[in-house]
Amino acid sequence: MKFESGPRSLSSLRSSSTECTAKSATGSCASHSTGVATLIDVLTVTSTELQQFLSKGYIQSVDLVEIYLDQIERENHSGLELNAMISTTPKHILHEIAKELDAERRRGIVRGPLHGIPISVKDNIMTGLKFGLPTTVGTFALKNAIATENAPVVDLLINAGAIIIGKTNLSEMAGFKGFGVTTGWSVLGGQTQSPYIDGGFKDRTKILDHSAPGGSSSGSAVGVAAGFSPLALATETDGSIVQPSNRAALYGMKATVGLISAEGTAPWSPVTDSIGGMAKSPEDLANLFSVLLNTDLTHCLSATWSDQRVGVVDPGLWSFSPVICDPDTMLIQQQREELEAVVDKIQTDGAKIKRPVPLPSMDNLVLDGDDALEQIWNHDFNVAWEEYLRGYKDINISSIHDIVDFNKKNSEKALPKCYPGQQLLEECIDATKIISQTKYDKAIELIRKVARVEGIDKIMNEYNLDVIIGPMDGRIPTIAAAAGYPVGTMPLGYSETNGRPFGVCIIARAGQEDKILRAMSAWELSVGKRKPPPLVPRHELALPLKTETSLVPNDKAKDYRLYGPQAFINGASLKVLSFFEVIKRFVSIILKQL
Repeated sequence: MKFESGPRSLSSLRSSSTECTAKSATGSCASHSTGVATLIDVLTVTSTELQQFLSKGYIQSVDLVEIYLDQIERENHSGLELNAMISTTPKHILHEIAKELDAERRRGIVRGPLHGIPISVKDNIMTGLKFGLPTTVGTFALKNAIATENAPVVDLLINAGAIIIGKTNLSEMAGFKGFGVTTGWSVLGGQTQSPYIDGGFKDRTKILDHSAPGGSSSGSAVGVAAGFSPLALATETDGSIVQPSNRAALYGMKATVGLISAEGTAPWSPVTDSIGGMAKSPEDLANLFSVLLNTDLTHCLSATWSDQRVGVVDPGLWSFSPVICDPDTMLIQQQREELEAVVDKIQTDGAKIKRPVPLPSMDNLVLDGDDALEQIWNHDFNVAWEEYLRGYKDINISSIHDIVDFNKKNSEKALPKCYPGQQLLEECIDATKIISQTKYDKAIELIRKVARVEGIDKIMNEYNLDVIIGPMDGRIPTIAAAAGYPVGTMPLGYSETNGRPFGVCIIARAGQEDKILRAMSAWELSVGKRKPPPLVPRHELALPLKTETSLVPNDKAKDYRLYGPQAFINGASLKVLSFFEVIKRFVSIILKQL
């Protein structure tokens, strides 16, 4: 039977007593009655839409802080117990920041599209003393470790007016701890759960089981999908952003290696590490990357496939190894059929399609019988972490050796029975397991030659392509990592087996994030809007519709409130209202004025 609305009835989970009868231009539910209300649904609203509401005075950033904290409170450790957040910024700090940004807006100062917008930050990216948030990387040894300064990428967000709502759960040590540790699990954050999968992560013997959230940035993706924040900042070495984005029906992208400073982020290797983010729409992602790259990328958002040249790999050549994910024949067939149908559609819509196009195989990324990338990562990890740990204030941990020893001494908590190993950490400090500098140089030369020179660059040139797309359920992101090139993911469908989202991987050449974003924007028009997770209860917030609503100062309360007959909410007391409650309050307000 085809999976439509999730393993459980969506109607039984919604907090509203009825479906909205119409959709506004932004996609938020709206009443047919003129001037009644727009309803914000954190599961679907984008940061672009929120910015419009802020600009029109329908809501303030202090209100957005409360809305997203409430959603985290409902579903992170309670409700569905998604375990997407490790920590949230103290409320008084969030209010202080939000009020300052609201004050700037009242003075006519808007820093950009992220001004006053909450965003989550992966908990391997340092946030400084001001936030009072540890940067734990999910590990017990760093439970209370606070960085001296923000990572440069965090400062970019702050300077753009974004509000750091909290830190997201992740695969412990960004996935570099022990054999068999599943994606999205950390000793501090627990197992991140998909909001699309009834019953949670089922087969923990496979790190990318079909019920798994998908990668080391799992908390970031689940948080955006579940309405904990409209945007997420994350890191990726190999698939850490795009795989969990794929399984949360999000648009995600990792930037070209070296294009954005990775200082202050927990490293694997400078050869493959990079920064990126996740969002519900291509426009939101473009706004985020405009800040990260300090250049306006919104110009590349396209309403057409015209003049876009797209290569499509043979999907039959790309799939996961059974070691990490059991083959699902029904899903594989569904993915191939839906990809073929969409490629046909975008070709009809104007894209210039070349299919199939080749890509290097993982078999080509082998040096002396072993995975070349793994040899590079094992070589770099320990040294890179020594530098990273210097960014913390007053801790007794200065090396991977210290973390390994700490875990052994505190094994009951640091090495629990479900995942008692730390083999990857032990190997990276074992001199006998680390390759020589000469072999290391050969490994880098190999991966760049295979993936870049004779791989992506050659194929792009031969077929005259802008981007290459293929199944996300496979190792295409690894080829991009080996090349050091940008990679993204775009939503496609939802498994008929268990409802989990699946998408399409998209890669481009170095520095061509704009081409990925351009393709994403056209993709959304061809494929349609993503579906929100059906298991998460819907909570809709009523906002005024009329543009004449004004922000009127209330000196006594020292805040700004929405005034007018349509003022269902104010900056002091936001409430989540059902559709019937909205109508009831509107009628009450009108009657009082008669």
